This record gives sequence, C-alpha cells and structure tokens, in this order.
Amino acid sequence: MSPDQRLAAVLIAGGAAYLVGAFQIGTLAGQYAAVGPRVFPLIVGVGLLGTAAWMAVPTAVPTQLPPVRWRVAAASAFVFLAYIGALQVVGYLVATTVFIVVESRLLGSRAWTRDAIVSLAITAAVFGVFRLLLGLRLPAGLLG
Repeated sequence: MSPDQRLAAVLIAGGAAYLVGAFQIGTLAGQYAAVGPRVFPLIVGVGLLGTAAWMAVPTAVPTQLPPVRWRVAAASAFVFLAYIGALQVVGYLVATTVFIVVESRLLGSRAWTRDAIVSLAITAAVFGVFRLLLGLRLPAGLLG
C-alpha cells in the first residue's frame, strides 16, 4: 500500500465520520429555509470522500513532484497573515487586490499588468457576489 493510499484510507474514515456528524445537524421545528444548516457540511463531506477515493486509485505513471520551496511558503504565510491584519484597516477591496498581486509575484509571475488586472477582476467578482447577491458586508476600511 502506497503512502497516498494510506492517506486516502485515513481521509475516507475521517470523511465518513464527518458525514455522520453532518447528517446529525438539525433544523428548528417550524423553520423553513431553502438551504438548511447541513447543506454545506454535506457538500464538504462528499468532496472529502470524493478526493480520498481519487487518491486511493493507483496511478500507472509515478509522478515526480518538484521540491518544496520553503522560503516561498514562509513568505506566502507571512503575506497571508499581513493580509488578515490589513483587512480591517484598509478594507477588503484594497487589501485583497494587493494580496493577490503579491502572492502572484511570490509564486513566480512576472507580469505586473496582467496580475493587477486579474487581481482587480477577482476582487470585484467576489465583492459583487458577497455584497450584491448575498447582501453581506465586507470590511470597508479606508473606503468606508
């Protein structure tokens, strides 16, 4: 049994336990909701089981993964923590746009213009979904 298959077995057991817990989530009597409180945990549990099952299937061709670049991983973690700290101060729009550009740079992109355009598009799309479709407020910060 390969290490991937052992990990898949652990994830299948964990995913099954997670789904058992998700099915035990109830709703209050007389409460109506199109999407109840157990929908998202069920989606996560099914996704976990699906991913674990996919990992359990042995591959015909062994793959050689590139080595982990620990400096990049550490820098990325630091940038993420700085993003969390800046979110309330400068707001979602500014912090997320800068965060995506910096992360793109850390991951090897050297196209500043493309990174800025994609960052703005992603930030605006997520803002639109949360604010306009779902009616949720994101941190306003400086633009407040």
